[in-house]
Amino acid sequence: MGRLGTGGMGVVYAGLDGRDQRVAVKCVHRVLASDADFRARFAREVNLVRRVRAACVPAFRSAATKAEVPWLATEYVPGPTLQEFVRTHGPLRGDSLIAFGLGVAEALAAIHSAGVVHRDLKPGNVILAPDGPKVLDFGIARAIDGTALTRTGGLVGTPGWISPEQYRGAPATEHSDVFSWAGLVAYAATGQGPFGSGTSDVVVSRILSAPPSLVGVPAHLRHVLERALNKRPEQRPTAAELQRMMMGALHAAAPSAEAPTNIRGILNRTWAGVPALTTGNPDWHRIAPPKRGWIRRNRLAVGVGAAVMVVVLVAGLGLRALLGEGTPGNSGPDGSGTPGGSTAGNATAGNAAVPDDAPEEYRDLYETGETVVEPVSDTEPVLVRRLEPASGEGEGLDQLRLTFNSAASAEFQDFGLTVDFEYLPDHGSMNVHSGEFVGVSAITPGQESLDFDPVGNSGVLATLDPDNPTERVRLGFYNVMVVYHVPAPIRERAQDAIDYPGGFCVYSGLVAAPGADADVTFPGMDDIGPHDTTLTGGAPLESCAYTEDMENQ
Repeated sequence: MGRLGTGGMGVVYAGLDGRDQRVAVKCVHRVLASDADFRARFAREVNLVRRVRAACVPAFRSAATKAEVPWLATEYVPGPTLQEFVRTHGPLRGDSLIAFGLGVAEALAAIHSAGVVHRDLKPGNVILAPDGPKVLDFGIARAIDGTALTRTGGLVGTPGWISPEQYRGAPATEHSDVFSWAGLVAYAATGQGPFGSGTSDVVVSRILSAPPSLVGVPAHLRHVLERALNKRPEQRPTAAELQRMMMGALHAAAPSAEAPTNIRGILNRTWAGVPALTTGNPDWHRIAPPKRGWIRRNRLAVGVGAAVMVVVLVAGLGLRALLGEGTPGNSGPDGSGTPGGSTAGNATAGNAAVPDDAPEEYRDLYETGETVVEPVSDTEPVLVRRLEPASGEGEGLDQLRLTFNSAASAEFQDFGLTVDFEYLPDHGSMNVHSGEFVGVSAITPGQESLDFDPVGNSGVLATLDPDNPTERVRLGFYNVMVVYHVPAPIRERAQDAIDYPGGFCVYSGLVAAPGADADVTFPGMDDIGPHDTTLTGGAPLESCAYTEDMENQ
């Protein structure tokens, strides 16, 4: 039915099984599937995973470990990740926070009893579903040990969510998962991990030697987290003990003779108060059938030769190298100093910006891939910027998610528009530059290219990496109807395409589409609406910026 996401292990798809049940199917990357030792470990882990049964673990559905592309299917779990929820709604509070910690502890206890260690417990691997938290991707990380990704010195896990003993070279154990559990609960309570933020080496140093910061964590939970965050793994409680401790904390916070004692009953009582999680399957409508990317759909129109080179710019090469402006010290086409505004430790003039820590299966994508920007749906003000294989075959890499929030009046511009950035890879880094955002005030009959108006901001808006993946910025615009995200590698082609898909109509109350119905609205949105780029006779008649009345521009 569509693609849910990608990571170092594989790609996850949404689908339906033979009984029309919604499932999530993880397909292993081919580079791993070609490793015989990995296949054997993957098969062993799947045999363990299929035995796990818990309220806060997605139910196992099926697997094919000997297929050309091995895969594992579980029930589909709707809802945001903990990271997404905290960023949008803020930390969990009261009983909901205790129920979250209890649910994840219950999941870990079931996972550990089956002989599995999660190894990569982090805010992005816990879904807040309508019926409680769900722990994803448990056990599979062990199968990646011993592959080329770890033989070269890699460490399974995510910086900031790895236990101190793992940084010292010890293997991950159930005690390591307990350490990560405490970090999750602290993050759910405060919006920050217990060892703060910063560069990887700074956070690792704190994990190894500094006490955790639990400011903002409710007092009745601090002693539990302090025990679980002990530097010595043998001093930490087990997941089963955590479950009992959190159960006690819940009953102490809300004593009642009739309070349920089983996890499902507790979640039924406490989880209903969590905002935005009681709508059944809120995310399923966002999953669309696979479709060709905008660049692929327009490949014939682009033509062959120099025109193709403008559109299919190598992600790290950028327009400046093609124009002979790639000498050291020059700014990139967006003013960032690096191709497409991305950063990499080994980038040089004229060479692709491949991050030093990029997994092997992505390195060719950085060197030869196409930059693509597309909306995630027809209704939401969300864009995803990604790299697509230039050959048209194979998996791409989602790099940046942009969520356009409501516009509001500003002092020196018509309006200020807040945009949330989320860096999606677990490697590398990216600069997001002001030059990547432009506006359009009007599109008129016969117009063949977009007249871009610059944003009022200047310079680098955000520097993102796996340790600091999110940032909210405010953009200033004057007298525009549509706001676009246009990365430097595709800027010229986007400007020459009336139907460029990377934009949204802005309804700020200060400007209105010439001749448009003043009552027009978009369900679920206040000020931001989808820009309809559908061409009729070569013109976007449904565009909020399109007008046939020249005097009303």
